[in-house]
Amino acid sequence: MGRPRAPRHKRLTQNQRFAIVRKRAEGVPIEDLAREFGVTTRSIFYTLKADQSRKLDARVRSELVNVRLTPKELASFDAVLTRHDITCRAEGLRRLIQASNDLFVPDDELANQMQGLSASLNRTGNNINQIAQRINEAKRQGQTPPYGNSAHGQVRALAGLIFDIADQVQDMAQRRRCALSGEVARVLGGFADGPE
Repeated sequence: MGRPRAPRHKRLTQNQRFAIVRKRAEGVPIEDLAREFGVTTRSIFYTLKADQSRKLDARVRSELVNVRLTPKELASFDAVLTRHDITCRAEGLRRLIQASNDLFVPDDELANQMQGLSASLNRTGNNINQIAQRINEAKRQGQTPPYGNSAHGQVRALAGLIFDIADQVQDMAQRRRCALSGEVARVLGGFADGPE
């Protein structure tokens, strides 16, 4: 029998493939990598493409997010994770990040309500400015205020309106917080993906 045929090209080991990917990420040119590992530039391209496909297919997580928290913030986050039976902080953050497209979309209804309240506050502010101007004019001229008891009632009603608007804003903010809390609870509890 004859001698076994020598392979026509060099076969890269898994460690060499990882080294190629790492060095390319550091900016080493493809031609230099081909020379260093004794393969063609085409082999380098295939290695890099295979790594990209592997990351996409296996959903390999390659990016890192760092965040600094106060001890109180971290304790609160841990308490939320515990309530939802999530044992890993990374998994809790991952779930929130994956759902962030839905969580942080502006609420159109809330925006419309805020525009209406803004218009009401502008009208109220203009009325209050007019009242203040009249009172200041009367003081400068040494006159008694140019309004009677009915005007007093109107000013009180105006003040009541301002407090009502403030209460509405507070209620809307509270409803929004409750809705977001519910959404966060859904996100933290609703993913089928388990921890790594």
